[in-house]
Amino acid sequence: MIKVNYSKIFIIGCLAASLSSCALLSGLQTYNIPAQGTFKTDLGTVVDVIPLNQETILATRPAETNTRAQFAQLFNVQQNIYKLVPGDVLSIQLWNYPEIAPPIATSNDQTIQSYGYPIDQEGFIQLPLVGRYKVQGKTLAQANKEMRQLFGRYLKSPDVVVRVIAYQGSRYSVQGNVQKSGQYYLTDQPVNLYAALGAAGGVTTTGDSTSISLTRNGQTYNLNTVALERSGLSLNKLLIQPNDTVYVNAKADNKIYLIGEAGRNQAMPMRDQGMTLSDVLGEGLGIDPNAANSSKIYVVRNNLQSRGTAIYQMNLTNIGDLSIANQFTMQRNDIVYVDATGLTRWQRIVNQIVPFSSTLTSINQLGTR
Repeated sequence: MIKVNYSKIFIIGCLAASLSSCALLSGLQTYNIPAQGTFKTDLGTVVDVIPLNQETILATRPAETNTRAQFAQLFNVQQNIYKLVPGDVLSIQLWNYPEIAPPIATSNDQTIQSYGYPIDQEGFIQLPLVGRYKVQGKTLAQANKEMRQLFGRYLKSPDVVVRVIAYQGSRYSVQGNVQKSGQYYLTDQPVNLYAALGAAGGVTTTGDSTSISLTRNGQTYNLNTVALERSGLSLNKLLIQPNDTVYVNAKADNKIYLIGEAGRNQAMPMRDQGMTLSDVLGEGLGIDPNAANSSKIYVVRNNLQSRGTAIYQMNLTNIGDLSIANQFTMQRNDIVYVDATGLTRWQRIVNQIVPFSSTLTSINQLGTR
């Protein structure tokens, strides 16, 4: 009758399962990634694989080459003469008849609201003697001319001066990592993006002044201020429009991740002036000369607009190709993975097998006693 040592079988099974799980963790698998083209992962992710070489490097930088075309419409908006809108408060002075329309002191909001002439939601103001007068959509010059004619029906030589003492109709919003987030008002003076940030107290220490989102008419533009300035598009010329929303992103959201066989795995903040692949590898203390497969350096990038994933493969076995890595511009949330050599993977598996084998020998000796 065969005597079965169930304790021995149980221990061997546990050790085998442990070894199996360790082997799976010996590194991310890249054996099924084609040299180029499209493939689908086991989880259904469709990935475009693009080799980096002198022929493909320019095509990897559409954001740089098309910056002007992409954002030109934002910078082509001209400042129009201000037109009155509901919410604005007017001051109306009749110099020869101060008892009818006395001068208004603009020292505080309460005085403005009490003695000014607010434009209601229908675009009208209530004038003395004249009554309701629709001023919405008119410039100050038009309002002055028309009121002079209207008061001329009741007064002799009326000298009318119309001013805006509170701009509360055309609003825009500044949010995110600024000192004073909230709603602000446009005036008859143009407000560019830098002025809008200044009105909000400036960017905080946690904010990223190079990464700003502008939402206009339901569309969001992600503005890389450094790239825009390099392309000749100064943010001094980007004028804020009614109902715009400016959002300053956080520095913590602007990182690049380096993993695999690099000198140091880390999540590094993107520099204000941008970074290249060679910058990332340098920040990570280079690639491990004993474990890294220099022909398989991958950059994984997600396109939030198209919801696609691209993997760029860099072969750095030749030192001359570092120039290509120096031309590859990184983007926020890129993941750089340095693959291990086949020998490195095998050594790691062997390092797991040797203690396992020694344990099996010890268990076998225990079973023969």
